[in-house]
Amino acid sequence: MSTLGQELREERERRSLSLKEISEQTKIGVRILTALENDRWELMPQRFFIRGVIKAYAQTIGVDPGIFLARYDEQRQAGAEQPDKEREGAARRVSPTPDEDLFESAEHSRSRSLRVYLAVAGFLLAAAAVYFIFFRPGAPEPLQAQAEPVPAETRTVTPAAEEPPLAAESGLRLEFRFTAESWMYVTADGVVVMNSNRAAGTTAELRAEREIVLQTGNAGGFEFSLNGRPGRPLGGPGVVLTDVRINLENAASFLKEEKPPSPNADGR
Repeated sequence: MSTLGQELREERERRSLSLKEISEQTKIGVRILTALENDRWELMPQRFFIRGVIKAYAQTIGVDPGIFLARYDEQRQAGAEQPDKEREGAARRVSPTPDEDLFESAEHSRSRSLRVYLAVAGFLLAAAAVYFIFFRPGAPEPLQAQAEPVPAETRTVTPAAEEPPLAAESGLRLEFRFTAESWMYVTADGVVVMNSNRAAGTTAELRAEREIVLQTGNAGGFEFSLNGRPGRPLGGPGVVLTDVRINLENAASFLKEEKPPSPNADGR
């Protein structure tokens, strides 16, 4: 008996569609679609997300999503799918594929740690050299230029320097307000900061220095602001999004277009 993933693949191949074409229409990564066709549920974050992927896939290839959602429920009840906690644990143990940018590899982490250690060692050596030359006991006092006295009549009062303005907000600050139940998986600078279902009426605030990457099973279930400015809608209710990357370079493209103020009665 064919599995759910095998049946979906057969329907797709019958219509001569590629995974890349489905990915372009649904905005779901090819890696996730491949996992679906191979019944690799442990590679998908949560059941809510899996149902959204099945629905989007089925609609794109032109078949009834209800049939395949029912097949998924039957297959899960029959024990083909691992329990949630066991599946989520297995997903965390799976090594990231090349197109995943959620976690740094161990080799990259070791390389970065080595660079940090070398930088600290260089700083300590430089500090020791400065101490040895200028501050060790018996070291000669550094020569200081003697300032010539300024005649009283030529002295001028220099106004106090104004304090510099406060620096603009650095990094990324993402604030969510959930209007419907939404599954969210979010990383900030490569660290997982959210992986849960969020109920309607709740809020959340996340920060990152460089980049925020989010996945959701309900793009129409929340509103957000970015560094205090309202963000544009990312999709409608039930739309599944993966690999949405918000960084310092493209942050402006996620903001709502602010309309100029309307003219008053005098036309000004």
